[in-house]
Amino acid sequence: MICKRHTPALQSTAVLVLFFLLLSYISLENAASILSRKLQEQFAFSFWENERMKDEFARFFGLKRPETGKPLFMPPPILADYAEALVYKDIPYGKKKGQTLDILVPLSLRSDEKLPVFVFVHGGTWIGGSKDEVLYSHFAREVLKAGYLFVSLDYRVYPKVRFSGILGDIRQALLWLFAHIEEYGGRKRFVLCGHSAGAHLVALATVQHGVLPEDVLQSITQVFLLSGPYDLPAYDETLDIPFKNLIRQVFFDLFEGRNNLRELSPVFQVEHTHIVYVLVVGERDEITPREQSEKLVTKLLEKNNIAFLFVVPNAGHGGTLFVLNSDFDREGAFASIFRTLLERKPETSWYNRGEPWRGLTGTGTSYCHFLSSLPG
Repeated sequence: MICKRHTPALQSTAVLVLFFLLLSYISLENAASILSRKLQEQFAFSFWENERMKDEFARFFGLKRPETGKPLFMPPPILADYAEALVYKDIPYGKKKGQTLDILVPLSLRSDEKLPVFVFVHGGTWIGGSKDEVLYSHFAREVLKAGYLFVSLDYRVYPKVRFSGILGDIRQALLWLFAHIEEYGGRKRFVLCGHSAGAHLVALATVQHGVLPEDVLQSITQVFLLSGPYDLPAYDETLDIPFKNLIRQVFFDLFEGRNNLRELSPVFQVEHTHIVYVLVVGERDEITPREQSEKLVTKLLEKNNIAFLFVVPNAGHGGTLFVLNSDFDREGAFASIFRTLLERKPETSWYNRGEPWRGLTGTGTSYCHFLSSLPG
């Protein structure tokens, strides 16, 4: 007898097994090679951008460069020294494997001081990624300099859980932080940030009714969304790759049915909120095209929210993370904007003057700023 609670996991596994069985007609090795080659071709700019970033990270932090396509991880002692922080590593926010988070506390924190909290959610296409990758941890120093605690969290991914379980982990982590962050020198004022799939999760958690309790939602002042997919039905049509129909079945299973794509798309869930939204996307991002960010910021503004969109010139999918750190932002523009955004209080009229970035970018042309208000 199969208990009902086991059914989603079995369905996920069954879809993957079917997927690989069908691919076996041309051999798994050949299928994987064909798919990998096609993905590299379609996403060539972002793929090689990521490899170049790993080169720079490895040199800067004195780390061994992994082979092409493999992630580069940040050892905690190096992160602690670089960020000038005390690192609380792999704190469990739940009882399941993978439900852990890191908290970085600046060494300069006074015993009587409570700092606001910056929470980062990594990407990985809902099937991978890790808070320990250098790509996701290097800019912690910038956040701490702005007067925050830095929190980075891991969550369970598909096919161990489907999307409701993934979003449930984000909710559980935020509830844990709301209850316990004061023990680490934080206060209940949160800024959330996510990249790629993490941006989708953060966006949905803050716009979809009922994901977060009202007291937790009210404690969130700003949200940074980097290179995220926000319209899943449109995103479903983005890929032009071999075995697309089979891969779409896995995609639909991840989101627990094709009919759920609209409900799980932030662009269709937006209402008025007090939260300030800052969206950032690479000009050359082929993985989550800029139209996805433009759709969401337009919907936010239509509902009279405060929202801004930055397009980073000549950046791909991962480049929006690279420019958050002044040690790697070659133009020196967006890292400055990022720090200024964090240091300003979002409840002030500073956000409502229409041109908040004047004087912040140096030349004024390094970064494009779109849709701070609707036309007309």
